[in-house]
Amino acid sequence: MEELFSNNTQSIVTSNRVLYTPSSFARTSLLHLQEIGELEARKAHTSSRSSLSSYLFFTVVFGSGTLIYNEKSYSLEESDCVFIDCHNPYSHTTDENNLWTLRWCHFYGPTLPSVYNKYCERGGRPVFKPGDPEITNSLWSSLMQTASSDDYMRDMKINQYLSAVLTL
Repeated sequence: MEELFSNNTQSIVTSNRVLYTPSSFARTSLLHLQEIGELEARKAHTSSRSSLSSYLFFTVVFGSGTLIYNEKSYSLEESDCVFIDCHNPYSHTTDENNLWTLRWCHFYGPTLPSVYNKYCERGGRPVFKPGDPEITNSLWSSLMQTASSDDYMRDMKINQYLSAVLTL
């Protein structure tokens, strides 16, 4: 199965990702990154997860697909954003006729469960269209660049960028 995601000619996706290890301070005090990446689907496929201690934010850069979350189906198209609690089961599927490119980040923080609950109480949905899609691209790029760096302030900067993601 690992071969399917290894960026060879047989893989179903081409991806670039960073598995991030935050400091113990960041894990206990800040919003912190767990993983960030970008994938380009080469073939139609479904990705399913559940019971992760993580929140997922992703944006559809190109293409289209479907998200199944909390037993509801959501159509996704270019520039749509997804924000979900990964404790709950979810799956997303690229459209076989319009393969997608996604940019994502998994993150967590000690206050994030209550922030997400407040988001939902106030009408926040798992799928939304940002006012300016360039902002999501810029935030993702800043997160990726910072996570890939050796900047001694990176945990604080990542917290800042993730806070900005939450205000989208």
